[in-house]
Amino acid sequence: MGESIVYSSKIGLITVLYNTPEVLPDFFKSLACQNYKNFILYVIDNSSKPESLHLARELAAQYGIETTFIDNQGNNVGVAAGNNQGALAAGRDDCDYIVFINNDLLFEQSTVFSELVKVAIDDNVKVLSPLILNYPAGNIWYAGGEIDELRAVAPHFMIDEVYQPKTIRRECFTYAPTCFLMISCDVWERVGLMDERYFAYYDDTDFLYRIVQSGFLVELIPNALIYHKVGSSTGGDISHFGMYHLTRNRIYFIKKNIRGIKKVISLSYTLATRIVRMLTIKNPELRSAICKGILDGLKM
Repeated sequence: MGESIVYSSKIGLITVLYNTPEVLPDFFKSLACQNYKNFILYVIDNSSKPESLHLARELAAQYGIETTFIDNQGNNVGVAAGNNQGALAAGRDDCDYIVFINNDLLFEQSTVFSELVKVAIDDNVKVLSPLILNYPAGNIWYAGGEIDELRAVAPHFMIDEVYQPKTIRRECFTYAPTCFLMISCDVWERVGLMDERYFAYYDDTDFLYRIVQSGFLVELIPNALIYHKVGSSTGGDISHFGMYHLTRNRIYFIKKNIRGIKKVISLSYTLATRIVRMLTIKNPELRSAICKGILDGLKM
């Protein structure tokens, strides 16, 4: 299990459930194998069915993981609101760091938390991300990223490339997804709550944009390696849900955050590309999702 860890910082792990009980056994097993044990798991249940929360309670008890459950009683309040509920609870429990963490992740390493805590404390790093590979292929999913204001997108660098450990270096970036993002509580208090109007998608882009505006960058820690079962919690980006929220929230992000000529360019580019996409896509449900997303985004 690795050497004994002497750091004492308390971590609050925040995960939001939504009707995917099948991913939870790997997730809880991954948490249980960590050699850094000073963490509290905050499980926020947005599910419409009871199976996910029921299984989460069983697995937390089975592995002896200290867990606080927040049951939204069958209401899906959104990812951003769920993350806020967990972050506020972690703050009340005097956690030193918050980790926004999807439950469709799994870790093979027992040192993910200990590696991140060591870097955070020894090097005074405030915002950190592990290296993320997709599962089961094992190709790169996140190894750095940026927020492109002119297109209002947050591309991942090297996405889908074959993972070659020697090519990935510890670096700072302007974007990392909140499927696993570690942030010191003092930075979180400065940046504030996630914007719950996003509901899902672009909530992390907005949050990271505000982190960068507050003077911080995300540091990629390649020695911390995790796997992501991409798309399992929302149905993927090509679902009606994903297409609508990506379209609407992209426009809202521009209107809220981008200024001056960059805003004109970004909004014009986004509207033009979305309209072309709407006219060329064959699936009528996805065409409808894009159209509704454009109209609703412009109203926000």
